[in-house]
Order: sequence, then structure tokens, then C-alpha cells
Amino acid sequence: MVFVLLLLWCVNHGTSFDHYPSLVAGNATMAVVIDNGFFGDKDEHRNAVTMVHELIAETVKKKMYTDGSVVVRVFHDANVDLRKDYTILLSVATCYLTWRLHEAARKEELTHFAITDSDCPRIPETHGMSIPLIAPGEELPQIFLDLRTTNVLTWNTNINILHDDTFDRDTIGRVARAISDDLPNERSNLISRSMFTLKHEDTERRRKSSVKNVLGDFRVEQLGNCFLVIATVDMVADVMDVARSLDMVHSASQWFYVITDSAIQNLTDMTSFVDLLSEGGNVAFAYNATDFYCRCEVKPIRYIKEIIHALVKASAKYTAKYSATNENDEFEMTRRLSKRARRIELLTNMRVYLSQRAFASQQGACERCLSWRFTSSITWGNFFSHGRNAAHLLNIGTWTPYLGVNLTDVIFPHIAHGFRGIDLPITTYHNPPWQMISVSETGEKSYDGLVFDVIKHLAKKLNFTYTVIESDATTSPSPRSFNNSRFAKLGKKLQRMTMSNTRRVPREVIDTIRERKVLLGACAYTVNEYGKSVINFTVPIFVQTYSFLTSRPRQLSRALLFASPFTKETWACLAASIVVMGPILYVVHKYSPYSGRTSGLDSSWQCVWYVYGALLQQGGMYLPRSDSARILIGIWWLVVMVLVATYSGSLVAFLTFPRIDASILTVEDLISRKDKITWGFLNGSFFETYLRNADEPKYHVLLSRAERHNNTEDEELMERVKQGKHALIDWRSSLRFLMRKDLLLTGGCHFSLSSDEFLDEPIAMIVPQASPYLSVIDAELHRMHESGLMNKWISERMPMKDKCWEAPGSNQAVNERKVNVADMQGIFFVLFMGVTLSFLLLFYELYRHKRKLSKERKLIRPFVS
Repeated sequence: MVFVLLLLWCVNHGTSFDHYPSLVAGNATMAVVIDNGFFGDKDEHRNAVTMVHELIAETVKKKMYTDGSVVVRVFHDANVDLRKDYTILLSVATCYLTWRLHEAARKEELTHFAITDSDCPRIPETHGMSIPLIAPGEELPQIFLDLRTTNVLTWNTNINILHDDTFDRDTIGRVARAISDDLPNERSNLISRSMFTLKHEDTERRRKSSVKNVLGDFRVEQLGNCFLVIATVDMVADVMDVARSLDMVHSASQWFYVITDSAIQNLTDMTSFVDLLSEGGNVAFAYNATDFYCRCEVKPIRYIKEIIHALVKASAKYTAKYSATNENDEFEMTRRLSKRARRIELLTNMRVYLSQRAFASQQGACERCLSWRFTSSITWGNFFSHGRNAAHLLNIGTWTPYLGVNLTDVIFPHIAHGFRGIDLPITTYHNPPWQMISVSETGEKSYDGLVFDVIKHLAKKLNFTYTVIESDATTSPSPRSFNNSRFAKLGKKLQRMTMSNTRRVPREVIDTIRERKVLLGACAYTVNEYGKSVINFTVPIFVQTYSFLTSRPRQLSRALLFASPFTKETWACLAASIVVMGPILYVVHKYSPYSGRTSGLDSSWQCVWYVYGALLQQGGMYLPRSDSARILIGIWWLVVMVLVATYSGSLVAFLTFPRIDASILTVEDLISRKDKITWGFLNGSFFETYLRNADEPKYHVLLSRAERHNNTEDEELMERVKQGKHALIDWRSSLRFLMRKDLLLTGGCHFSLSSDEFLDEPIAMIVPQASPYLSVIDAELHRMHESGLMNKWISERMPMKDKCWEAPGSNQAVNERKVNVADMQGIFFVLFMGVTLSFLLLFYELYRHKRKLSKERKLIRPFVS
């Protein structure tokens, strides 16, 4: 049944309801819903309706002094038609009906004030205010509901709830439901939970033993790192001590301690727990600050009274804000403000009033009857600032039934804000291109390089600044620098391209990190087992692959270019066919009855010359007359045509595209030429260690025949590589730098980089042993890898591709290439040999002819007439 109360008072006659009015700028209509199901019997409900009506009338009459009118309509149940002419909804109802009314009020843009039962999620702060009726000692479920609905506790994974056995099962069940059950607020997600009970023993030793039994075998990888501990003061201290001893408190874990008996123990702050905090941990406290001396009754009428007082004060403040303007200006200002903006301003003023009233109240006042306080620990980076564990606590807010959770900071500041902008020390040394130190003309140092690209992004993500502690031995670990005057002409450009050694780090840097004086070492260091004994490594920031550098394959000799179209076997078969075809042609021609006498084919030798002439497309003066011999000659001409065409085409191809020596592209190719070429690598390198522990036979051969270089940038070594006598094994990026430098110095490409990448060397930054920040640093480094930032920085720092990086023979296209003397030297050599042989035969023929004449003169012949 709906009871509409008469108009309490009207000072002015109405303004239009087209615009959202404030309580004092025009007519305002308040719908008051008092659900009869919220009370025990009808009399209690009837008395509540009367008291609410009288309270509103009396409060507004005393407190409102400006022009305006308020119409109050009271309803006995939730079946209310909230028309647009309503301004405010005040409800006293159960949780379910409160949220049903809220949905209706939200659609109509009403400001909703709700008095509801306990364990009920509050309505959003931008739409109104709700106050649950909570008796002292029953507030824990409501606190966690408020933490979730306001997104203060942002746990979205499994929560491990540890509670001592001082609580009854009903209270723990309600807390568990408040943490994990679905909420009307769409922003809240379902959360899984795991429950553990801690036995509250009489002595400290037995309590700690009980805690160790629970945490000793805890499956963190399955249950997660979010811990909610609800216990008494002494049990909380024992849990903190045991968790620290088990290394369960670190930068990736979150511990939220709820101390239930702090008010009884008169514990007003958490400073007694500072010594139990670990560096890098994320620990927060919520403790009971209830004043048990006050005797305030938990009744709806008291909360309604506070809401009405706060509403009147907020409306008066809203009116005073525009009191300096005339009516037209005030009307225009009101028109410009949206309904939502005016509602938020009104609610903000109300919360400010309630907050000031609570903090201004003396001990024993009702505003302090039930309250909790929140404290966060600040532990990240304190050791570097003070040289010791100087963790401290930060009071971040309170909880009261009126305002719910009211925080000035987040519960876990380091999870949200990292190092909170503090300045942290790091150490480095000059080792380009990984980390480069340069000094300006004014003496100011600047830091650059691949590692500092990572450091700058890491500082931005983890919210810290850094101060660099530079090692005195900044140049000692760089054995690969060009000191020759021939290279000095490139100046700074060449120095920035100098590759470095990540196998050796100055001892000063290692000692600084080992003594935990810095957050990390901003230097590239090869991950190795020896280093892990004194320091620790981050995840690899870069991975260097090994390859080898050889001389660029050269063109093969073109002295016998004319013979290149055919293989040796082909030439041998061709010569044999000429020798064989001559006698065959002589036999066929001689024994054929139709041949007759043909000059030039009268002997096997003459037939050989005839076949040879036909091969050179010169032919002979006479052809055989018999068909058998002509068939033989015709077939030979057909063979000659194929041979000549094939030879001519192949010769043109060999003239156009020069022949290149075979490249050494794999380890197998290198080993197969072990009698012709040597190889070597840097002494004490990661590659040498890998070869010693490798199982494949080819790596054993590679190690046994390898040279160890103390200075891989020595000019003599580079000359050996250029001459094709040596192969240099090193990082692929390092070898690319060498190729780039040689191109800048000589303008030519003298080296060839193998395609075989047979080993990965991880390069990481270094941190102190057991650093509490390693996990958060590694997490950020993983994100850099996944986002492609590492590849981007490498591509920017490494040399760009040039013509020397092309595979040998990959670009042999010719632009208007002309045949030169080098291409034709072989045929001139054959001509010379032919001329020389002809002269020798000439001399032999002259000698024979002279002997023949000499013998004829000595012979006496008879005269015949």
C-alpha cells in the first residue's frame, strides 16, 4: 500500500521538472521506501514510518533557510513507480530489494540513499550512498565486499585464506562468500579461494609449528601468491616470521593481514611488525580500531538521521557555490550542469561532511563506534637508500559503516606503482655497443647502448630513476679495438661500432653487485655457471649466435675458359672419336666397290684430318662417292652440329657469368678443408667451453685443430682471413661489424659470413644473489621480448645490411659486360702452342728432307735411255 504524505511545506510555487533541481534551487520530490519485510512486525514498521516522516520534516524545517520546496512521499514496499519527477530515493530495505530499487533509480537518474542489511554490496558511489546495518564484530564480510566493489583489492586469481580457529565457521563462511561470490557490480569478477586453518596454540613455539605445517608444503605454483591472513595479533606475528623464513615473502607475492583483536589489545598502529617485513615484500594490514566504550544502537533511524543531515549540509554548500550570481546566471549555470555532474557534486559534499564529522568526533562518539584502519608497507629500494632494511609503514585509510572503504593510497603500493619514483643506484662500465659512456665538453657523462635502452624502459615501467656508479676499469674488458692508425681515421664512428667482450666483467663491478650496493649491473654478461656462484642473472636480454668468417670466394682462373663448356671426360671422348672415326672412314671408303680413287681419303691419317676438319666446320675438297661412306660422313656432320651448338651456348654463359670458388657455409665444409685452411676463436670464450662439453664428433675436430686468439682485431689476423688461409669463429653480430668496418676502410667486400648458426650464447644483466626484485625485472624483460622491443633495439644498434652481406654468387647479373683479354688468354695460349709445335715439326721435316737428299747423292743409279 502506498501512503502519500501531504506537502510538508511550500515556500515557492513550482519550478518545472524538465531540469534536474537541487534541493534548494527548485521543487524536489523525495520518494521514501520503507519495506515492511525489513522489520520484525507491523508495529515496528509503522513506528519506523512515523519516525522517518517526522525526522525528515523536523530536519528540513530547522536546517533549510533558502527558497525551495521539498515533497516527501513514503511507500511501504518496493513496488514504486519512480517517475521522472522524483529527485531523490531513500530506501530502507533488504539487500535484494535495495538493488532492485537501485536499478530502477539508475534508469530515472535519481540519487539513491539506501539503508540495508549486512553483507550487502554497496551501490556505486556515482549513483548514491548505501549504509548497511552492522553490529560490532560482524563487519568483516562487509569490509571485503566494500574492498571488491570499489576495486581496492584487485586480486583476480586464487586467494589463499589462512585463518586461526578463534572464529566460528559461520563468520569464516560469510567472509569466503564475500570474497568469491558474484556481485551485482559488473566490474567485479568471480575469485577462487583456498581455505587453511591455523591452530591457535597457547605458546609461540607451538603456534609457529602449526603455521609451518601449513606453509611448509604449500604449492605456490598451483595456488598462487595471494595470501589473506585473518587472525589475532600474536598469530599474525608468527605467520609473518614463518613466511619470511620460508622465502614466501617476495616482490611477486601479496600478503594481506587482517588483525581482528587489535582493538581489544589496544594496538593503535602496526610499528611492532616493521622488523618482520622483508625487503621487496608486499605486505598490508587491516586492523580493528573500534571504540568499545561507545554505546550506540544500530538502528535504521540513526542512519537515516545522519543521511538527512548530510544531505541538507551538502545542498546548502551547493547553493552557496552559486549565491554570488543573480537568478538568471544561476539558472544558466544549473542548465549547463548535467544531472550526473550535479548528483556527483552533491554526493561528494555529503561524503566530505560525513568524513569530517567522523574524524572530528571525540572518543566514545557514535561515529567512531565501528571503524577499521588500513596500513601498507613500503619496502622496495629502502636498502639502497639507507644501507639496511629500513622498511616503514604508511597509513592509507579507514573503513566505517557510513563511508565504507576510504583510502588515500592503494593497499599494495609497489604492485601498483613499482618503486614509487625513488632514485636507485646501478653500476656499469664502457663496453660498446652494449653500454657506452660518453663525456660532453662540459664534463657531463651520458650513457647509451643496447643495455641502457633496456634500462630506460625498465625504469619507466617499474617507476624509478637511477644513478650510475661507474667502474674505474671502464676500458679493460674491451680487447677488440682497432688501434692501428689506418683505422683511426674513422674516429668516433668506428669506436661506436667496436664489438665487445661479454665474457669478462671488471672485478669492481662484480664486487659492487655482490655487496648489494646497487639494484643491478647495467652491463651485458654471458650467462655462465661460474658467475652464478657469486651473482645472479636476469633472463637473457639478447642472444648471440656463433658463426664463422672466411675470405669471400674468388673467381676461378679463366686461363682455360675455352675448355670450360666441356668436362675433361667430354673432351677425352671427343678426341677419341676423332681418332677412331678416321680409320673407320678409311676402311669403309677403301673396301666399298663404288668408292673409286678419291684424293684426300687415301690413308687413315688423311681421313683423321678430314674428320677433324669437319668438326671445325671446314670440311674437305673431296667427298666419298659410295653411299656407305657418305652415310658415315653425314652422321658425323650431325654429331658435329650438336657439339658445336652446345659448345657455343655454354661458352657464352661462361663468358657472361664468371665461375666462383665454392663457399664455406657450414661446419662440415670447414672441416672438409682442414688441410687447406685453419680456424680459431677468442681464447676463453663461451664457444670454447661449449666445444669442450659437446658430444658431436665434428665439434671435437673443431676444437682440436683450432687456434686461440688473444686479440681478434689484430690486422695480421684479418689479412690471413682475407687471403683465404684462416677462418674466424665469433658472434655473428661481431663478424658483421668486422665486415662493415672493412667496407668503410677499403670500399670492398673481402669477407664471407657462413650461413651456419651453430650455437646460441645468452647475454643477460646481473643482479645480487637472492635479489628480491629479480622476478619483477624478469617479468618486464619478458614483456619487452614479447612486444618486439628487443628486436627493434638490436636492429637500430647493429649495422644495416649492405652488399657485403649478400651470399657469394647471389648477384652475378652482368650489365654490358665485354670479353677481355683475361677471358681469351687460354685460346691465345693454345695458338702459341700450335705455332710452336708447327715450327718444331717444320724443323723436323727439313731435317728429314735434308737426310734424304744426302742419301740419294751417295747412291749410284744406272742410266737408262
